[in-house]
Amino acid sequence: MRSFFTTTLTQIITHTSDLLEKPDCVGVEAILMVGGFSESKLLQEIVKMMFSQLKIIVPPEAGLAVLKGAVIYGHCPTAITERISKYTYGVATSVKFNEKIHPSSKRLVLDDGSIICEDVFDIIVKEGDRLVVGVAHKERSYKPIDESQKTIEFPVFISRDRNANFVTDLGCKHVGTLAIPLAGRGTDRSVTVRMLFGGTEIIVECVEQATSRIRRLKIDFLT
Repeated sequence: MRSFFTTTLTQIITHTSDLLEKPDCVGVEAILMVGGFSESKLLQEIVKMMFSQLKIIVPPEAGLAVLKGAVIYGHCPTAITERISKYTYGVATSVKFNEKIHPSSKRLVLDDGSIICEDVFDIIVKEGDRLVVGVAHKERSYKPIDESQKTIEFPVFISRDRNANFVTDLGCKHVGTLAIPLAGRGTDRSVTVRMLFGGTEIIVECVEQATSRIRRLKIDFLT
């Protein structure tokens, strides 16, 4: 029976070991096992053996812990005040091309002759960052590249790489696009982008500075 679960058990132990080696886990004294599989005596045995220096806690009805937690959260959303970001979040943007740091494959010449680097992953939140619920994180301001531009689009991407450079990098995933109408003309029309982490969804909020117009996008991880 043990051999049937070898791969799963190995992955759990490896992942747990990796987590415990992170700076944020320094001083951890116990492991709380919840979820249906936590009721497995085989899993409990291997966890206790591999992490004998820690206290292993398996509460009664461990399989219902996630469900009960969801119910409690539904009644009291303020029960969770802080989260750890699972992904690196950012938007696809363009910057002035720099031949010293940008690959030639990302070089694009615009109609006015200016040269930009496209597909840049402009990071707003990094994987592992501490996120206070309901607080906007690391605002970014962007401007149109064309004087007559009527809208500015913000394709939102996620990655497991804390230092992703381009949205075309391996592992980057497009999760939504937000289009913001722009008033007036010129390339100095600024739009501020920020992310709000609060409830069960992550919201990307864009504010057109000239008009204070706000647009919001809820990131859909199911599509």
